[in-house]
Amino acid sequence: MRCPKCPGEMETKTYGRKITIHRCCECGGIFCQPDVLREMRREQMSEIVLDSGDPKVGGQLDKIGDINCPECGIAMDKTYDKNQTHIWYEQCGQCEGMYFDAGEFSDLKSDTFLDRIKDIIKGARPDT
Repeated sequence: MRCPKCPGEMETKTYGRKITIHRCCECGGIFCQPDVLREMRREQMSEIVLDSGDPKVGGQLDKIGDINCPECGIAMDKTYDKNQTHIWYEQCGQCEGMYFDAGEFSDLKSDTFLDRIKDIIKGARPDT
């Protein structure tokens, strides 16, 4: 499976018994299903093991929003997290797969005062 944001290949990564994701070997982007994301948010240290890409690279690739689902090949919807509006990601309307740039899952998992400031500065995604 190819990464939707760079020429890299998506590799299967697991953590524990319930978590399987696809992570780009070049940019560190993560592709997962919503139920897996819920498990990732519950599992301690999952952000350290699974979201190992460079957040600076992820920040640059966050500007690319028109991508196709690496699983289905159809255009993904641009969306954002309703609780942390500065976290923008893409979701497939067919398979519901979600693509997070490097560093976004780690940011999503921790909700701090700094995140409130980021919400004000960056805000909700205008493309949705």
